[in-house]
Amino acid sequence: MNDATVKLINQEFVPLAINGGKFGEILSARGEVVAPALISGDTFGPDGKNNPLAPKRLQEALEKFKQLPPEKRKASTEELAPSWKNKASPYPQPPAEGLILRQYRRAIYRDAKGQMRRQALYHDFLWMTKAEWQSLVPEQPRVGDSFTAPEFLVSRIALHHAQVVASACGLRLNDTPKAILTLRVEEASADQLRLGVQGNFKVTEHNDQLINGIVDYQICGCLQYDVRKKIFTRFDLAALGDVTNRRKDVVVPEGQSYVAGWMFELSPGDTPWERTPPGRLAFGGGGPTGPLHNYFKTGK
Repeated sequence: MNDATVKLINQEFVPLAINGGKFGEILSARGEVVAPALISGDTFGPDGKNNPLAPKRLQEALEKFKQLPPEKRKASTEELAPSWKNKASPYPQPPAEGLILRQYRRAIYRDAKGQMRRQALYHDFLWMTKAEWQSLVPEQPRVGDSFTAPEFLVSRIALHHAQVVASACGLRLNDTPKAILTLRVEEASADQLRLGVQGNFKVTEHNDQLINGIVDYQICGCLQYDVRKKIFTRFDLAALGDVTNRRKDVVVPEGQSYVAGWMFELSPGDTPWERTPPGRLAFGGGGPTGPLHNYFKTGK
């Protein structure tokens, strides 16, 4: 899909994943078929006749939907189609006035000359509460000053956002070497504060007693804060780490090493996708002992 198609889907459609659903079917909120299902198989390219997300097909469905009477374009919860019913329950939302970071995670192969070849790519989102991101802003910053990042930041990344060898697994923050993440004031004016980030931590990826791999991450980054508006305008973090003790079935080409990498950047949270709860642990709500409660805890 090109950027225009992604924008169209975000603005005009509600994508759903339904186990056993009809491939490519487009429905109104009341369950009326706006565009029929397709045969699951070869889509014949980005604009192919069997591609459910082909721009021409989406535009035709949208025009047909707009021709429906207003009362058929909307529906109350009680009137939703049966296949939509279980989608109507409350969904975890980002913390009020919080911060959202978009994450990219990659497995990388590195040869003896240092050349890197990208492998699998995973997306995720990191959430912070208002109090958490405010704790990253020093009260009286002076250029050259440095301070240790609040514990929650290392803990959250290490325990929820550092898995690369396996896309879904447990994470354990290793005791040695001690996890370090330092913020250094590089610019401090009446308008802007800029912080440099340096640090490292080591994590163990595991499934119960089976170790998927151990990754020794080296981290760097740059944060920029608008002093007058009291908002972060840049939140870039990046890390690379050599993978050791990996599972035997994780095969790397001969003469190459396995490297894990990830990066974060600010996300506006304007679309439903950008408000996706972080990681598999977040799904299920935010009750007093639910997954989101555990996500916002600090420490091991």
